[in-house]
Amino acid sequence: MAINTPKGKLHGFSKTERLCNFALKNLLFQDGEQFSEHPLKIYWKIIDPNPEKLFFEKNKTIFEGNKQKQNEIRTRQNPSYPLKKLPENALFHYPAKCLVGVSSKTHKSAVLRNKIKRLVKEAYRNNKQGFYSFLNESNAFCILGIIYTGKPIYSYCELEEKIIVSLHKLEKKISEYKYKCD
Repeated sequence: MAINTPKGKLHGFSKTERLCNFALKNLLFQDGEQFSEHPLKIYWKIIDPNPEKLFFEKNKTIFEGNKQKQNEIRTRQNPSYPLKKLPENALFHYPAKCLVGVSSKTHKSAVLRNKIKRLVKEAYRNNKQGFYSFLNESNAFCILGIIYTGKPIYSYCELEEKIIVSLHKLEKKISEYKYKCD
């Protein structure tokens, strides 16, 4: 499975790479695993490449679809597309979806929270290529949450080191998880 880039921007952090879907966020924080690499707390979960099971297992809602809009990603991830349509933000255009958060209890100022989020997103964006290639090799889709829990504001260099260490640690945990499941 090759890296599927809609616009060919591997160094970007587009909307399709962000974890925006409410059901996927619930799945991440309720059923996902976690570890800490101070000042970051990493939540992660490997999910089925066919997210239909998550959305339609209880036959909650049936949407009518349009056959003309069906494309390769929908065909692979949403096989019963004309009858049941997944939300667009639940489809995986990349091997991972990521969200970044900062505690408002620790950092009262929204300006500081946004600055920290920008730094973490930038560090993730610059160092995700190895992680993506690992996920592609292991044929896995991952939802990922990076929560900044530290009180002081770290510099970009320190945050980048922590992100690199966290992604390597996550690769080890995913390979252990895949080994257990196989």
